[in-house]
Amino acid sequence: MIYYFSGTGNSKWVAEELARRTNDEVQSIAALQRDGTVSVYANCGSRIGIVFPIYAWGAPMLVERFCKSLKMAEGVYAYAVCTCGDEAGLALKRLRKMFAYRSAWSVVMPNNYVIGFDLDSPELEASKIRAAHEKLAQIASSINARGTVYDVHEGPAAGVKTVIVRPLFNTFAMSTREFIADQNCNGCGLCARICPIGAIEMKNDRPVWVKKQCTQCL
Repeated sequence: MIYYFSGTGNSKWVAEELARRTNDEVQSIAALQRDGTVSVYANCGSRIGIVFPIYAWGAPMLVERFCKSLKMAEGVYAYAVCTCGDEAGLALKRLRKMFAYRSAWSVVMPNNYVIGFDLDSPELEASKIRAAHEKLAQIASSINARGTVYDVHEGPAAGVKTVIVRPLFNTFAMSTREFIADQNCNGCGLCARICPIGAIEMKNDRPVWVKKQCTQCL
């Protein structure tokens, strides 16, 4: 089974592509945990994967909570795949303390943290997606062979970013206070339907943020 968390769809696509290439199934972590923490047990000899985006050089807190609830028997082949705009910091090394994976990879995808960075050009987006297709083929091959791999682009000053910057992000940069729906909103309700933690509700055909904090998946 491949468990994934996705805000904008990048990690969902990666999980589904890996499932297709490894003849596996996918399960949304957010959907599984919607009513509270659910413990998952992986039987001896089974295979389990976690796919998620990098938020401020770390795994989303929802993913970390899920990994802490996982129970795995001896002989389970476990792996983790993260998606990121450029680099992952020490996110995967930190995650290994909660989820004893054998292999881990990072997959570069288009930047989508719109309040922190400029979006990639269409040409760069297309280049990243082409490279992601190629890398997923390699990852799937290694998963099928139950290989042992650590192929994660951590980037410069990874420790500073994960150990110092990430806690500041989780403390001060997850408020929903600044989110609004202006005249460009057409009231379709898509944001409320796909919000992974149910932080948005539709009222009078406009989205309203009903939680003070969210995952900042945007």
